[in-house]
Amino acid sequence: MGQRLGGVIEDISLQCLCLTYILAAERRGIFRWKTVQLRTAASLGLFWCRRSREVPATAVVYPTVLPLTHCPLIDETGQELSPRQNGYSAQTTTAGLTRSLRPYRWGDPTRLVHWRSSARYGELRVRELEVLTEGQEVLICLDTAASWHQDGFEQAVIAAASLYFYAHRHNRYVQLWTASLGLVQGHQTVLKVLAEVNPGKIPQAGKPPNRPLIWLSQSLSSLNFLPLGSRWLLWAREPIGTPVSSQNQHQLGLVIQRDQPLQLQLQSSPGN
Repeated sequence: MGQRLGGVIEDISLQCLCLTYILAAERRGIFRWKTVQLRTAASLGLFWCRRSREVPATAVVYPTVLPLTHCPLIDETGQELSPRQNGYSAQTTTAGLTRSLRPYRWGDPTRLVHWRSSARYGELRVRELEVLTEGQEVLICLDTAASWHQDGFEQAVIAAASLYFYAHRHNRYVQLWTASLGLVQGHQTVLKVLAEVNPGKIPQAGKPPNRPLIWLSQSLSSLNFLPLGSRWLLWAREPIGTPVSSQNQHQLGLVIQRDQPLQLQLQSSPGN
């Protein structure tokens, strides 16, 4: 996105002109610029005159979402836990009970706005609901507090986006957690968070929720502290010659090989 865009306009009358540029993005991110430069040789063409105008703009380059046809990591989440262990009773409703209120985020459905509290606080407040059915909740947690190898982190971002949208397509209640923002949901919100996220951030949202989750990390030692029934994806710094295990026998996961197609690995079954 570091290229300079330019174009020539031969004649400007009292009309609106729409200029469209198509640029292949080299990496994800949120790119902002404040000014546009106009250069003209009118009217005699003897010299150039350049002027800058403030025109703030933003371009959001979303991460790649892999078209997963199946994903055992998502499909098998919650199957080994009973409703009592999972902490939620089996229900068929799509509403759920209000767990807490939080400030409105762009992309939240308006049906979740709690209007009485919004009027009291002077800003929109949104209801966070309890999980809908047994085994239906999917928490995708990206370990942004750790230091990462850059290639590994980019793969982890792609994996997080792909898992999120796969779970949503299969009618799972899915949320994304990062160390800086905590839990977020909603297509545009999640994509924007993953477009801007970077590793090595100071944790501002506390620890991940203490319930089954899918943990994406480069830290092998972090696997020993995951809640019961969790799954994990590990981007190890060094090759691992022996199977990865943790203190929790209910945890299964995948060691991601950077030189192999990520989509095929996400579609494979997790093992010990």
